[in-house]
Amino acid sequence: MLNILQMSLLMLFHPKDALDIIKRERAAFKPLRPFLLMLVFALVNYTYTFYVNYVLATKTPEQANIMLDFAIAFLPLLTWVVSAYAITAIVVGECSITELLTASAYCLTPIIVLKPLLGVLSLILTSGEADIFNGLCVLMYAWTIILLIFTLKHLNDYSLLKTVAVVFISIVAMLIIWGVIILMFTLFAQVVSFIKDLIHEFQLKY
Repeated sequence: MLNILQMSLLMLFHPKDALDIIKRERAAFKPLRPFLLMLVFALVNYTYTFYVNYVLATKTPEQANIMLDFAIAFLPLLTWVVSAYAITAIVVGECSITELLTASAYCLTPIIVLKPLLGVLSLILTSGEADIFNGLCVLMYAWTIILLIFTLKHLNDYSLLKTVAVVFISIVAMLIIWGVIILMFTLFAQVVSFIKDLIHEFQLKY
């Protein structure tokens, strides 16, 4: 299998060839690769805040939160992989979850490569050119989303219509998963708060 840099560049410009390699060499799957890509993605997002032109930035360096950037890097992609794989398993998909995880992580390459370049480019732009900058950012994210959709289609050999349907159902499944997680955290916080109140009341009485 090609090294991580070669595979990333291949996914960027020849995604079909990259996905064929992932399918053909599934036995050589190394779980470190996708998590390393997500780690780099998180670091790119975090450091971007400190050098992007402040007039074009969406948040200040004081608002940078490395834990939040790690969560943004890992949770959405992992939720997408779990949701999409669950749906493809129901509708006769061909890929394994390791293939989907690996390929989806490589789909982050446009952001990993282009976001630092956009950050540097922002230093020579002004607020009057914000529309150009924002348009380039939209294209960067659109490129990643298109790669994710193409990955799902190619790995499972779906038609375009079936791919759109699976993507839609997978997004709904993601929202349900996030809703359940948020509900669980909310309930947990309420239980912790209730226990703290009980302890406080006990301390006041005794």
